[in-house]
Amino acid sequence: MKANPLVIITTRLPPAACGIGTYSWLLQKHWPNGSEAVEFLVIDGASTLDRATNFNANTAQLARELKRIGTADVLLHYAGRAYQRFGCPVGLPQVLAKWKGKFRGARLMILFHELPGQFPPISRHFWLGKLNSWIIRRLASLADVVITNTGTHVAKLREISGRTDIHFLPVGSNIESSTESPSPRLRTEFLIFGLPFGRWQTLERFQIHIRRWQAEGRLTKLHLIGPDQEPALTELDPSIIVRHGMLPSTEVAALLGRFQFALTNVSEETWSKSGAFMACAANKCPVIIASERSGAIPFSYAIGADEVGAISDEEIARRTAGLAEWYHANADWPVTAARVASLFDRAGA
Repeated sequence: MKANPLVIITTRLPPAACGIGTYSWLLQKHWPNGSEAVEFLVIDGASTLDRATNFNANTAQLARELKRIGTADVLLHYAGRAYQRFGCPVGLPQVLAKWKGKFRGARLMILFHELPGQFPPISRHFWLGKLNSWIIRRLASLADVVITNTGTHVAKLREISGRTDIHFLPVGSNIESSTESPSPRLRTEFLIFGLPFGRWQTLERFQIHIRRWQAEGRLTKLHLIGPDQEPALTELDPSIIVRHGMLPSTEVAALLGRFQFALTNVSEETWSKSGAFMACAANKCPVIIASERSGAIPFSYAIGADEVGAISDEEIARRTAGLAEWYHANADWPVTAARVASLFDRAGA
């Protein structure tokens, strides 16, 4: 039987700064048996890319593209705000339902990157959250396979959809491993890598520690890597901040291998959806967290902020090697692509 072509519905592909788009691109790059037949349907920015078509976040245009493609395996990367500015693309379930009804051999996989939060009834987001939950429930009822990227999201999706067959898949690194030979790290220079809000949140959580490390002489430079700029925190000494802006992935990988530690805002509930955390894992960069460590792998390989200055070099090396080993066995792109492809195959069995 001839295999269905793979179609990925997603946001903005590289070089645009978008974590979901980068995820989509790297997934197809490592797709088993080659990526030549993979086609993208993206909200915009596809004009210079092969095998990619804009649908401009317009459900009628998306419907026309799906009709053109016909029978296919479709992977939808879902984050409500990517497809509708209030996070409620109400026409999306109907488009996918009509497509599946017309092309009986079609299969649909949905990877839910975001889910609605809990809001009190007096919040202006309360009814938007309810509407988004209805959309998610409808989408989940259409999908042959449902995936998400945190254990908390698995539980939430089960509650919203009533399905028990929700698959958990941690994200991969949006920065592939450096090919440069390792060199001694700059011991008093730390870094924060990621999108602006994540960097700002990390700076806010670590500002007390940063001031203490600077006073103790443990930190002389804090490198910020990523697009745009987060709001300044006036409590921090601006003389220690080095802003690199958005860099090619090879340069980011080199910097991850150069500095002593990376600071991250992840917690035990969120590490598995953080491309920045995974980039550190892939490039053997020791990771410092502001929250308490747990005994759960791979979060247990992180270094607590209060451990800085007390933890031995040998223990840092052990944890960093353990995190890298876990990453390459469980979340590297060839592993992730093979798992997604196998879920499609099982759905059609």
